[in-house]
Amino acid sequence: AKKLDTYFSTPETAGPEFVGSYGGVIHEMTEARDVRMGQYGHSNQVAHHATYMYDAASQPHKTQEKVREVLGRLYTGSEIGQGYHGDEDNGEQSAWFLFSSLGFYPLVMGSGEYAIGSPLFTKATVHLENGRDLVVKAPRNSAKNIYVQGLKVNGKKWTSTSLPHDLLAKGGVLDFDMGPRPSAWGTGKNAAPVSVTQDDKVPSPRGDVLKGEGALFDNTSATSAAVESVELPVPARTKAVQYTLTSAAADQAPTGWVLQGSANGTTWKNLDKRSGQTFAWDRQTRVFSVASPGTYAKYRLVSTGKAVLAEVELIS
Repeated sequence: AKKLDTYFSTPETAGPEFVGSYGGVIHEMTEARDVRMGQYGHSNQVAHHATYMYDAASQPHKTQEKVREVLGRLYTGSEIGQGYHGDEDNGEQSAWFLFSSLGFYPLVMGSGEYAIGSPLFTKATVHLENGRDLVVKAPRNSAKNIYVQGLKVNGKKWTSTSLPHDLLAKGGVLDFDMGPRPSAWGTGKNAAPVSVTQDDKVPSPRGDVLKGEGALFDNTSATSAAVESVELPVPARTKAVQYTLTSAAADQAPTGWVLQGSANGTTWKNLDKRSGQTFAWDRQTRVFSVASPGTYAKYRLVSTGKAVLAEVELIS
């Protein structure tokens, strides 16, 4: 939290003495200077997560304060951007506004949850593709009442600063109680969003363990190979929990397969079986969880028919 405080309070000068390896002042530097939120440059998408990191530091009221400042000041049109204050790469600026104005944001990508901020409106309704509605209510919301005092999800008290995607996807009602001063809401021991690390430990993310010759293991989808039954070159006994398949061409991709494991290369056990699968486009990477993970010295992928793949990864 102290590091974040310093980050948001140390002015960006965009001076020529601080250009680093760029060799000159670039537009992100001057835009961050003109935003007047310290080193935070909302015009540069790599900073978009920073306001929500106070949730992880158990000081969610600062997330609420910073998010509402961005929503209230940086999208309204001014000398620093006329509504969009920098690059609108792939709709990122719009997506940040839409998520944040609803009161939540995908802080940890792929985690299946959203970090809670401060909703912008007194009421907003999202019409979901499954025909249901997600309704966000904050009746006391105002330019002064930016701090969350409490939250109810479908009528039940909610104390965490994160919301599961599966819950929101079913539709329902989020009731925010807003007020003019910070509250203790969301500061409990287990209230913070999910994290890939614990305290100061270095993260140890999962990775591909396959090391071998051939188009399927060369870490590029530019090459491809026909598959029917292919042994996966693991360097040692491995417990695989996920695997990826990358199509070469959508119409040549496998529709079914079995991932198998073996201790000796003679007796094989089915670890994950799939059927009726499709790849929507060429060179599409799909991720699968191993249904029955275990530790094995050998792995192989057996396709139910001849197919062509560009890459196979075994994640441990």
